[in-house]
Amino acid sequence: MLQSVVKTLDELIVIQKQLIDFAEQKQTILIERNINELNLLVKQEAKLIKQLGRLDQERERLVNAVLENYPGLSFSQFIEVLSDKEMKHELRSCIEALQEVIAELQAKNRVNERLLQDSMNFVQHMIEQVTKTKNQNFNYQSPLAQQKSQTSSRGFFDTKA
Repeated sequence: MLQSVVKTLDELIVIQKQLIDFAEQKQTILIERNINELNLLVKQEAKLIKQLGRLDQERERLVNAVLENYPGLSFSQFIEVLSDKEMKHELRSCIEALQEVIAELQAKNRVNERLLQDSMNFVQHMIEQVTKTKNQNFNYQSPLAQQKSQTSSRGFFDTKA
């Protein structure tokens, strides 16, 4: 039973590492602002996340099955009271590796979130620039008419004495 837990933890680590690779690719894609590649990557990532969810459910089921005989203990506490030194070491190393990989993925996702926010701010700024209503007259006007329109657009306190 504990070997199944170790196997599942190893599979979780592999998937988390794949997600890290996707996060690195996503970072490059966000910098290049390549929407088509981003869409493809997000679809691949969604499949991987579904697989991760199934594996995590399996891990939870296995851990609960192991802990049935040890009521009141968490899995970490169970590992500490485990008599098999080799299995104890293997479980600890898997859990530590999984925690490290998850922390790395979270850091990369935070960077990607900031890049995405910057991209959205840039797009919003560009939309505002394009849709800004300007009273520009693209027809010919005499220089005197242009001067009058400039002085009439000044505010109350912006006039010459």
